[in-house]
Amino acid sequence: MPVTLKDIAEKAGVTSATVSMVINNKPNISAATRKRVLRIARELNYYPNAIARGLATRKANAIGVIVPNLASSFVVRILQGIKSTNRDIDYTVQLFDTIGQKETESQLFQRLARERRIDGAILIGSTESDEELRVFKDESVPCIVVARTCDFLDSVYVNNARGADDATDYLANKGHRDIACVICRKQSLPTNDRLAGYEAALKRHGMAVDQDMVLEVADDTMPEGRKVFERLMSLSRKPSAVFVPAGDMVAIGIVKEAKHRGIEVPAQFAVVGYDDIPAAEVVEPTLTTVRQPKLEMGDHAINIIVDKVEGRETALKHKELPTKFIPRESA
Repeated sequence: MPVTLKDIAEKAGVTSATVSMVINNKPNISAATRKRVLRIARELNYYPNAIARGLATRKANAIGVIVPNLASSFVVRILQGIKSTNRDIDYTVQLFDTIGQKETESQLFQRLARERRIDGAILIGSTESDEELRVFKDESVPCIVVARTCDFLDSVYVNNARGADDATDYLANKGHRDIACVICRKQSLPTNDRLAGYEAALKRHGMAVDQDMVLEVADDTMPEGRKVFERLMSLSRKPSAVFVPAGDMVAIGIVKEAKHRGIEVPAQFAVVGYDDIPAAEVVEPTLTTVRQPKLEMGDHAINIIVDKVEGRETALKHKELPTKFIPRESA
């Protein structure tokens, strides 16, 4: 037979009403009583009826996590951070991926917000404009964006200018004076912040910013890296190093194409990526890169959104995390 509130109450020495208040996270319950009731509920394998609770509270008891590309290792690590959070949350986490779907991100946002299928949303690396995100604010659905900022939604992000400055500074301190930069202007990437950090480091080392040395790729993929290598080598001012804020996959593509053409990395050409995806440690030579704290970003995102959904936090919250420069073999 299924475990009831009465079963928990009898074992905990409290009333069924008290158990109900604990299960539904109501105030005015002592910490000791709350802890005892929850421990006994776990021991008895009690699981509240989410559908019934949703009807009673007009809540879906679900947090939606929306991603533009589930195949991205960057996204996967943030999802791991969401999943592995130490906090017990009484919500189902539902994953929505628009890759291969007829529905665009914007259409998905509209549907989820207006149908109230979720109590809150986590958007990882959304490629939509701030205006497309406004539906969550208009419909009063708590929402947090991850790996970017938004003026009217909560956010978790890194100091991209600082990370790019660290990478460029490292190359300059290694003696490089012709440092190219490969960017990607996807909406989900804070390209301008990373460019600002790159340019600030060049100027600090007395180097002029040459726009011909700033190349653009369409996406963060190895094929794009292989293609942009040809353009790097054909520049009139040939670079001795490249910083790739477009992402590690592009940087890995550059490393592989350089090796294919018999150019030694880093002896003849140094490469620094951005993100520190798992592949950065296994490519040969291993990739020097800028690490974004992806697990921590996921952890902060789920905790902030639950606080918002449950009313413990009302003010707009922007959480900035530091990057970390990871020196390896490619530079």
